[in-house]
Amino acid sequence: MKTLITIITIALSTLFVNAQTSSEKELLKTLNETTPKALQDNKVPGLALAIIKNGDVIIKKEYGFSDVSENEIVNSKTGFNIGSISKMFTAWGIMKLVEDQKLNLDAPASKYLLNWKLPSSEFDSDKVTIRNLLQHTAGLSVHGYNGYETKDELTSIDASLSGTTNLDEKVELVMEPESKWKYSGGGYSILQLVIEDVSGKSFADYMKEHIFKPLKMKQTSFNISKKVLKNSAKAYDEEGNEIPLRLFNTQAAAGFHTTIDDLILFAKASFSKNPVLSEESIALLIKPTELSKGNYGMGYMIMNRFGDFTLSGHGGSNEGWQSGFMLDFESKSGIIILTNGSNGKNVLFGNLQDWAKWHGSN
Repeated sequence: MKTLITIITIALSTLFVNAQTSSEKELLKTLNETTPKALQDNKVPGLALAIIKNGDVIIKKEYGFSDVSENEIVNSKTGFNIGSISKMFTAWGIMKLVEDQKLNLDAPASKYLLNWKLPSSEFDSDKVTIRNLLQHTAGLSVHGYNGYETKDELTSIDASLSGTTNLDEKVELVMEPESKWKYSGGGYSILQLVIEDVSGKSFADYMKEHIFKPLKMKQTSFNISKKVLKNSAKAYDEEGNEIPLRLFNTQAAAGFHTTIDDLILFAKASFSKNPVLSEESIALLIKPTELSKGNYGMGYMIMNRFGDFTLSGHGGSNEGWQSGFMLDFESKSGIIILTNGSNGKNVLFGNLQDWAKWHGSN
């Protein structure tokens, strides 16, 4: 079976190369020259990458190892944790409920929460809207989460939000809502609970049924099952040592596990008519928020610093994993990079710069 998969992979790679223009081949040549060295220099075992132009995949490439000890190489179906890119998908989950007329973006989040509530403070929690949570303008604490090493440590999302564990800080109002932009993974944990309370399903089940399944993302999950683990890369620290794959009860903020193939499906769906969200809803998600100085929409980072074009997407950073997902909606182009090392940001930033330079002139 492994031999067959290898043959198919090589055949598909050959098709990509044969269909490429000279400039695309030059970009691939650059990536092939720089990426292996960058991985080695930064002690990052493996990387999966895809580049899209005019809605089509022009480069899909994997480098290095998913499992160093077993000498397993990365392929297009290798699973990666993608950290805060999870927030982008959570935003889709919320907007799906909005389109289904089960949520109002400008209603207080408290309207939809059945049990857990924001703790009392000097600020009015009823001013915190769903839109505020998506935009990071709610004035909440908790930047991010570290996750847990074993399933036995996992608590309920309510317990995590309340800070009743030693590992999770309490989510609370620390400033007036809509007074300032303040990144809060805690806000997305509240959105996770909103989705559960409104849909009557677990967050993972809701996302599978209403987002992943319609988009045919069959290798994607918020639940880290045995099946997911079987196809997952191993995680590695800054020194290249294997570390445990951390688990998250705060799935909406950081617990997403997927493959380069499935993220390609998502990117293509983002550019065209799809069975989940309307073009109007997607446009709303990538609309810059004034308080963020134009750098964040709803679940999407907005970047203009790489050239005369705007990128919308998100970065992801968890221990042992670094990833990036950036799309130029105007040209239906973009880049997706997944790594299984804590130093992966150094590698993917180099890839992003190489692509952006090429994209700006093509």
